[in-house]
Amino acid sequence: MSTTVHADTSSFLTSPATDNCRDIHRRGRHVLLGVSPFNSRFSDAYIARLVRWAHAAFARVDVLLAGERTAALQLEALGTPEGKARYKARRAIRRNRRSVEEALVRLNVRSGEIGVHQISDFEEQSAYRRFLALATTAYERDPAFRGACLEMAAKAVLGRLRTVHGRTTPVTAAQAEHAAPYVLAELPFFLHTPALLGVEESLLAYHQRWELGERIFAGSFTLTAGPHQGYLTVTEDASAGI
Repeated sequence: MSTTVHADTSSFLTSPATDNCRDIHRRGRHVLLGVSPFNSRFSDAYIARLVRWAHAAFARVDVLLAGERTAALQLEALGTPEGKARYKARRAIRRNRRSVEEALVRLNVRSGEIGVHQISDFEEQSAYRRFLALATTAYERDPAFRGACLEMAAKAVLGRLRTVHGRTTPVTAAQAEHAAPYVLAELPFFLHTPALLGVEESLLAYHQRWELGERIFAGSFTLTAGPHQGYLTVTEDASAGI
């Protein structure tokens, strides 16, 4: 996996996960920006820079926010009551949405030019339901895939533990399993965003490597991503003086 600087957007470094991802990136047709709740990385200023970069680098941009129900599972895994967890998740996601919308205003982007979606918006879409079912079946039947999902879920819970309680303790198997639907809910956008958003090809972009996704691309599991789907790690270039 190589790291490159996209032309005219030198404040961000991009690392395509595979050669196919690199080709999709080079064509620059579509990017889906992943924005996470409960994550200090996604400040107003960072989101503004990220959206500005994407708008300059790709022909079409969409932004993906978490779903309230599955995001709340991370807090529930730490013992937060369901109602309070849903409230906190709703508030965090609204904050993310507000940051994105403010960035669009500053960019003077026309209404609808950049889509802002929550994962929960797709729960009734047939394509999303199909890919979620594939991911869920793999989770239930493929021990290696299940283990990788639980590892990702445990990392998410650990991150919330640091943020909410300012400490880290080992995440239990039960906690990881409770939060696993949060990971599964994201997977359709890793497997086949073109089918979900009606684009020819797409890159899902996030600020760190997604080990589960890299293993899917490597053919480690029964679950596979579509040929027009890619993943892009996007990090700010410290040398750019941001």
